[in-house]
Amino acid sequence: MYKTISSFIFALAIVCVASCDDGPVDETIVFNQDGRNVRLTAQVTGLDTWPTTLYIALAAFNNESEYAITSRRITEANGNLQVTLTGISEEATSIELCVLNTLRQRVATFAKIEGTALLTEVDTIPFDLGTVNLSMFEAIQTSIFNTTCIGCHGAGNGAAAGLYLTEGKSHEALVNQASKKVDGSFIVKPNDIEQSVLYQVLTTDVSKGWNYDHTGEVLDSRRQRLVMEWIRGGAKE
Repeated sequence: MYKTISSFIFALAIVCVASCDDGPVDETIVFNQDGRNVRLTAQVTGLDTWPTTLYIALAAFNNESEYAITSRRITEANGNLQVTLTGISEEATSIELCVLNTLRQRVATFAKIEGTALLTEVDTIPFDLGTVNLSMFEAIQTSIFNTTCIGCHGAGNGAAAGLYLTEGKSHEALVNQASKKVDGSFIVKPNDIEQSVLYQVLTTDVSKGWNYDHTGEVLDSRRQRLVMEWIRGGAKE
């Protein structure tokens, strides 16, 4: 009986080896049960400008939600940053260096990898960014001014109301500059929401005296909150 079983196992092994030699090898990438890993490396500044209600994270998202599937909060001081996000499931369609609120909702994104960049056989996907400014004001510049405002404020031949919101000009044009629309107020008054016309313009309609209704430009309450927290925190660059 023992010899019979041994002979059967030996024959089965030969059949298996022959089958492997006769056909092509399946090269489909199969992720391990623990998920994928992404390693971020960068030289960063601006991490010390964030309040406790918002924070920088390396996070995974899918196309169906603004909530992170998984994330890792970045708390290291400014300088050389090396962070690995592990256990990323196959449902993730992008990995982002971003701002999250306490509900893990995406508020703004600094950089991301997506699509075929996530389909690789390496154990850990590299995410190398070089030098990155992660300040609150940079998040406002990239997620609000660059995407919504500069069409009227500086991207063309001029700027509405003489206000330039393009990179390199916006901070100086906003902070501690007297408002041309509201006497006694500033476009941005550090630590003072009520005296900061920028925030009032983004959150109140033309009935308050504006020539143009800006409330339709930044409808997302998370981005409005980003502007508010920036002003309350001193409107740092």
